[in-house]
Amino acid sequence: MAKIKSFFTGVGRWFKDHAPTRRRIIQLYAALLTNANLKGFGEGQIYTGATKNVCTPGLNCYSCPGAVAACPLGALQNSLGSSGNTTPYYILGIIALFGLMLGRTICGFLCPFGLTQDLLYKVKSPKVKKSAATRVLSYLKYLLLITLVIAVPLIYHNVPGFCKYICPAGTFGGSIGLLSSEYNNDLYAMLGYLFSWKFCILVMCIVLCIFIYRGFCRFICPLGAIYGFFNGIALLGVKFEKSKCIDCGKCIAKCKMDIRHVGDHECINCGECISVCPTHAISWKGGKLFVEPASVAVTASQAPASAGSALGAILVSGTTMPIAENSAPAEITVANVASTAEPAPITAAAPTEEQGALPADKAQEPPKMQKVRYVRTKTSKILEIVAWVLAAALLISALVYYNTRPSANASFGKTVKDFTAETYQTQYDGESYTLYQNSDKPTVLVFWSSRNDASMEYLADLGASLPTLTQTANIVAVHIVNSDSRETVQSIIDSRGFNGYNIPFVQDGSFDAYTDCGGDGAFPTTVVLNVHHEIYSRNTRPLSAEEIEAEITSVRDATVYREGDKLYDFTVTTYQSSYKEGSFSTESARGKVLVINFWFVSCGPCVEELPYIESITEQYGDKVVTLAVHANNDDAPRAQTFIDSENTDRNKASWSNWQIIFGQDIGADFYATRLGGKGSYPITVVVNPEGYISFVRQGPVINARLDDLTPAIEAALK
Repeated sequence: MAKIKSFFTGVGRWFKDHAPTRRRIIQLYAALLTNANLKGFGEGQIYTGATKNVCTPGLNCYSCPGAVAACPLGALQNSLGSSGNTTPYYILGIIALFGLMLGRTICGFLCPFGLTQDLLYKVKSPKVKKSAATRVLSYLKYLLLITLVIAVPLIYHNVPGFCKYICPAGTFGGSIGLLSSEYNNDLYAMLGYLFSWKFCILVMCIVLCIFIYRGFCRFICPLGAIYGFFNGIALLGVKFEKSKCIDCGKCIAKCKMDIRHVGDHECINCGECISVCPTHAISWKGGKLFVEPASVAVTASQAPASAGSALGAILVSGTTMPIAENSAPAEITVANVASTAEPAPITAAAPTEEQGALPADKAQEPPKMQKVRYVRTKTSKILEIVAWVLAAALLISALVYYNTRPSANASFGKTVKDFTAETYQTQYDGESYTLYQNSDKPTVLVFWSSRNDASMEYLADLGASLPTLTQTANIVAVHIVNSDSRETVQSIIDSRGFNGYNIPFVQDGSFDAYTDCGGDGAFPTTVVLNVHHEIYSRNTRPLSAEEIEAEITSVRDATVYREGDKLYDFTVTTYQSSYKEGSFSTESARGKVLVINFWFVSCGPCVEELPYIESITEQYGDKVVTLAVHANNDDAPRAQTFIDSENTDRNKASWSNWQIIFGQDIGADFYATRLGGKGSYPITVVVNPEGYISFVRQGPVINARLDDLTPAIEAALK
């Protein structure tokens, strides 16, 4: 029995010794709350909901799949790059608000990347102690703030210098977070020199933070540099009272940051120095709201010779000791000492060395003193319980919302199962209808019931508009009430004039299609599917023909077309070149192989491979049409000059003399929403003579100098 008790005692002691501190709990809480979209890591998608319009206090990449808010540093760079001559007051105000409230307490408690650094430092290894050299290096982050965060976005518009070239948090949370999902395997083909550079920086930062406490935070992070300016005036953080300080240096020795004094611009307000201060000169701002000092009685027997220096010792001694023989003890409490503006001098007979006095050679050393014992008030206990309950409720609510939320409706993005249904007699010529056999256009499923007047009136109202709607979408009327016989439903179709419609009326025999589309008993229900039979929208109210047409246009524009899909034709404005027309439509290339390449002038791999693509175009002559779509609007003013004079091919010919047709993608809509662009260039798409996509390549088509484009063109010509 004793051994069992000893075992459990040991286990309890281990858990007590290894229990996380409150600061660590807050750090974990903040990291989880700001990355509550956990399902984003599995889906490989960036959350773009309403909360992305606000900033999290700490460094947390916008592109991280789990992030539910924006990064203040990234938002600042983007606002500076796009503001022109207008000051970005909104983001500057948010950062100033965070700074005034918390200062670098954000670094110590709320920054997810700060937590990462703390955990890395726990790896057992030799540690580099702070020194004059690390103090000098701590100013590097201010240089990065001025150059990459401020100057680069202002000079090179919409180039977030720090995020693009340095930020390891973005590489880890954004790039690696997205690449870790199997749904983003095609992104690997787009990785180039920039990713390699940033990955090396990430590895260096990881190694740095193992050997040096918060190496990134101390030497590199511009956000910490910004918050450092607010440290002295922030509402929350550590407070330093100079009058109580005896210059023992314990706080500086305890701190792992490059501070000169507690609370300066390098202090992250972690609070570790509070526990080592012998005179309690360091405390939390606002601490009196939650704790109060216990009354303590102290005599002057061990006070320093100076009355002024004795005051701090008396306030924190917490003990009662006898003074000289026959002298009455001087009982002094914290309360009455603190309320005295000019404390009376404390005098006592100097004790001899035999009575406990210090030797002469140590007489000037400060005495060993105990900290004041602070007692939590009843109010503080209640406030703490309420705060933890509210914090837990907020975190649980966020996790539930972000990981179970519908994107646009309950079934958004879901792929509807294929079905084959028997048709009723109408102008539609067919005995059955199969969903997956109709994939060249979006599909509109109208679920109706012969026992629901609203759904029948809805179909009647749409009748005149159906010829127009069927030009751009497959319209299907799906009847779902099984209790009526086929003859009864057919008679209703005939009597209502529905048999004159040139759309299929089908029977959902077991409610399978209706249930699969999220049906909830409401009629009519209109479901719009993209060409991949994924649900784009679902409405349980009657829509006008104009609203349905708008839904069809919206789903078509939002569809990312894949290999095997029929390309939805689009038109681009062209630059001046050998192609003399002012615009080009992809439909005009029908009957030939169409090669579409998305590029922009600042993209090195794009510029490198375009002469190669031109040479292939020349080889095939009239069989191939190549469209080079410039997909970056910021570089658009440079594009014409770039095409005309800044570049020549192997024959010293200007690009403007090429067979390639150069066009401009306004808003990058075709790149981003129709042909699978994911923010990295180039992308090349091959469309066969029938208009179907036969090849899609994210990244250069000449990887390792291998020709991937010629085989794709040959396959499309067959």
